Amino acid sequence: MILVIWHPGEKGRIGAGIEGRLLDLRFAVRGPLPPPDSVAIVVFDDLAVSTLEAFPPSRADIARTVRQAFAAGAEVVALDLLLVDPRDDDPTLAEALKLGPTVLAVAEARSEATPSALNNPGGFGLVVGPRPTAALPAMGPAPGLQGRAAMGHVTVQHNSDGMLRRMWPALTVQTPDGLITVPGLAIAAISAQRSRPDLILSGGFPGGRLEGAWPTARLDLQGALPLNFYGPSGTIPIHSAAALSEADLHGKIVFIGATATGFGDRHATSLDATLPGVEAHATLAGNLLDGRVLRRDLIALGLGGALAFTVALAGFLAGGLARPWLALLVSALLAAATLSALQAAFEVGWWLDATTVLAALLLGLVAGGTLRFLNTRRRATNLARFQSPRLVEAIASQTNPLSSRAPQQAVVLFVDVAGFTTMAERIGPAGTADFLSAFHEQVEAAADPLGGAILDFSGDGLLVVFGLPEPAEGDAIHALEFAERLFHAVAKDSVSLRIGGHAGKVQLGILGGKRHRVVSISGDVVNMASRLQEFAKSQGVELAMSDALIASESRALAWAETAHLTPLADQSLRGRSSTEKIWIGEVPKRSTVTSNAIK
Repeated sequence: MILVIWHPGEKGRIGAGIEGRLLDLRFAVRGPLPPPDSVAIVVFDDLAVSTLEAFPPSRADIARTVRQAFAAGAEVVALDLLLVDPRDDDPTLAEALKLGPTVLAVAEARSEATPSALNNPGGFGLVVGPRPTAALPAMGPAPGLQGRAAMGHVTVQHNSDGMLRRMWPALTVQTPDGLITVPGLAIAAISAQRSRPDLILSGGFPGGRLEGAWPTARLDLQGALPLNFYGPSGTIPIHSAAALSEADLHGKIVFIGATATGFGDRHATSLDATLPGVEAHATLAGNLLDGRVLRRDLIALGLGGALAFTVALAGFLAGGLARPWLALLVSALLAAATLSALQAAFEVGWWLDATTVLAALLLGLVAGGTLRFLNTRRRATNLARFQSPRLVEAIASQTNPLSSRAPQQAVVLFVDVAGFTTMAERIGPAGTADFLSAFHEQVEAAADPLGGAILDFSGDGLLVVFGLPEPAEGDAIHALEFAERLFHAVAKDSVSLRIGGHAGKVQLGILGGKRHRVVSISGDVVNMASRLQEFAKSQGVELAMSDALIASESRALAWAETAHLTPLADQSLRGRSSTEKIWIGEVPKRSTVTSNAIK
């Protein structure tokens, strides 16, 4: 809604420039239109100038061209030539102007100039709306030419991007007799044999309308008439003033201008970088008579706003689709549909603000995609709480996570709470749940800083692995430090633990079916650690560590010796045929053992 109210395609140089380029694209996609049958152009081009005795053309040369145009059947002749200074041959041109309806050019002079008098300028039948408070002086035809023709202004204003995209229907200028509103050259030419047009400006609102002997034309938000170009220069028939003998001008409004080298009246447009000014006036005349003036009024703004709101909502839904590939595909289709809608509206005469519409689409896509991203992150965060943080990235960043991994070195610990069954019977289900929640938090606090991955909580038992997702130096001593920290953490609650640990090769992977899967490790090391935990229980000790773990690095061995663990050789474990060397004992009551061992 803010974008629709702001209307960025009309705001500032950047927004207008973007909208202008998008309009150029729509013209290019549409291509040229058939030229209007009602207008034609006669120019003093290089060929015509080469036949003249002097440059620029004299009033007599212009008079000859006017006579030839009427002789060829012209209905009206409009001169896009500023004939300001009096000349000796003005009477010759004045006589030629009597041959039929003609229009002379009026422009704005500099603010310090003396305004010209405009004798019988013609103009509008009705002008509704405020007049400008800072009108410039009129620069009109020489006095000897006035009174024989109507007058129309030839002032052309470019957009902020330097392009000609619209023409102003009226120009208010200062004269010795006060302010006079002069219609544009094209409007004056069309009205020369018809009733005077009415210019209705909306009081307090942008826009308005131009009513005359043509379909009502709507002014844009700047009070101008957007040009609907027929094509590049030459699309509207152009005849050289030097070759009018065979020109068919019957029933046409003929605009006479100059295009020879040395005349600077050229303008960059959507379809031509150097369109002659006279052709711009002829284009407006053709637009008015054909009802082809582009609509960029408040109604067009409303239609563009409705389209912007629609595509923003659609973009939000498309960007929020759960599957990224589907979101990308639907977004691309939506963008194509939006561009097609803008083009279709343009080709039937509606200049909708593509900048607003496309910005709304982009914002919708970004908002939907952002919401999907945040929702995905939230879900991933929630799911990550059910896996070890050390494994979450490995699982989430791979298409087929943890597949085809080779067996790797790891340290596996089984932890069990001593006397848990009796305690659970005594405190009941709710008390047991509270105890386990507090216990699991203590396990997590002890394991995370040391790199331990908690792979399984099963009642009072749990499986903690060091060396995931990749083994690292110090895994063995970190496992022993974890045991020490955990024992010290639960001691204040008078909880006793038994821990069995082993080191060796394990297989990390994902087990389960298609819809229910768990991260797990497998291998004899896991079975061995479980049996060692049972062995600790049978021996009535807190720790039972395999020699493979203790002897895997010097700091682990130093820890065991400092903790006064007892090595037991040739011990048989349930379900195993071979005997093992096992270190058993109690966790030291002071934490200095670990720090000394690590040093």
